[in-house]
Amino acid sequence: MSAPRVAARYAEALFGLAQERRAVAALRRELADMAELVRGSQELRSLLERPDVSADRKAAALDAALGGRFSRELLGLLEVLVNHQRGEAVQAVSQAFDALADRAEGVVVAEAETVVPLTGQQRQRLVAALARLTGQRVRLEERVDPSVLAGVRLRVGDRLIDGSAAGRLARMREELMGARG
Repeated sequence: MSAPRVAARYAEALFGLAQERRAVAALRRELADMAELVRGSQELRSLLERPDVSADRKAAALDAALGGRFSRELLGLLEVLVNHQRGEAVQAVSQAFDALADRAEGVVVAEAETVVPLTGQQRQRLVAALARLTGQRVRLEERVDPSVLAGVRLRVGDRLIDGSAAGRLARMREELMGARG
C-alpha cells in the first residue's frame, strides 16, 4: 500500500476518535505540533526511521521524551506507527487529518502560486471569488514561484486554474505547434 494511503488510514482512525471525543480542533493542533517537532528534530526523525531499533525501545524513548507534551491519543498513534514500522509517516498523517477536518468543516484549500506575495486586498478578492466558485469557505495557501512570471496559478482540490503568464505562453506555444503541423 502506498505511503499516502497508509497515512490516510491512520488519519481516518484518529479523526473518528477525535469526532467521538469532540476534540477535532484540539487534536488537529496537537498533531500539527507533533509533525513540526518531528520535522525540526533530526534526532527524532532518525529514531522514528531506524529499522535497527526495536519498536519497544522506540516507544519507550518516545514516551520518555514526549510523554508530558502530547495527549495519550497522539502518543498512542505514534506507538502504533512505530509498531508497524511507519514512524516516518507523522507528517503525512497530519496532512491527511487536516484534509479530513477541512472537509468536515466545509472548507476547501486553495493553493495560489504568484511571482510576488499577494497584497491583503488581492488575497481577500481571490478568496471571495473562490468561495463563489466553489460554494465553500476557502483557506488560501500561498507560495511565491518565480516561474509564474506574472498572474496566478491556482489549485483547488484536483482542479488547476492557470492564469499565469507562463501558462499563457505554454498554451500559445502549443497552438503555434499545432498550426504548423
